[in-house]
Amino acid sequence: MASTSIESFYSEDIDSTTDLPQKQKQVLKACLELFAAKGFEATTTADIADKAGVSQGTVYKRFKTKEQLLQAVVHPLFSKTIPRAAQEFADDISRFEYSSLADFLKPTLKNRLKFATENKQILKILFMQAVNDPQLLAELIAPVKDVLTTTIPKVIDNLKQQHLLVDWETGRILEYVLSIGAGFGAQMILFDRQFDIDQVIDQAVEFLVKGLSPEK
Repeated sequence: MASTSIESFYSEDIDSTTDLPQKQKQVLKACLELFAAKGFEATTTADIADKAGVSQGTVYKRFKTKEQLLQAVVHPLFSKTIPRAAQEFADDISRFEYSSLADFLKPTLKNRLKFATENKQILKILFMQAVNDPQLLAELIAPVKDVLTTTIPKVIDNLKQQHLLVDWETGRILEYVLSIGAGFGAQMILFDRQFDIDQVIDQAVEFLVKGLSPEK
């Protein structure tokens, strides 16, 4: 499965924006990288200017405060980048035929936990912004909800039709799978816990397969 980084998608999204001068695009991309690496509070104007290859005056030429700059950075993440990342995930899930429940769970969980690990700091920024802004929260949830309510249920229904999955209500099965993946993901992103991803996934898949396999 593919797992393009949020930063890569974001860079493409900013470059495709037609209403921003090139130097301001450089500023936004530099801000995202620095906010992710150092944190919003620890990042200085000098850091941003140096990373973007512009003067310090250019940093705030369009955005007058650091808070306005943060809003300018995160808005494309919510409106463009996260939907693209969610669509990439949905397309990958739909591309494969699964011959067992484990064949679906193992690569899917591994893909999402790796994505969470590799994009941890940016995802943390997104969550912190979304908590305080209902509109941003809705933008964050929408593309994820689409995957959860369309793409994954189709796979679950297909596995049930093949008698590879217990014949329970699809939403119930989805809740059990999500509780495992989201639990580990939240610990990685919000609490900086370190896991052996392969070991965690093997144990999670073993647990889910035992609980969700049809009786023989």
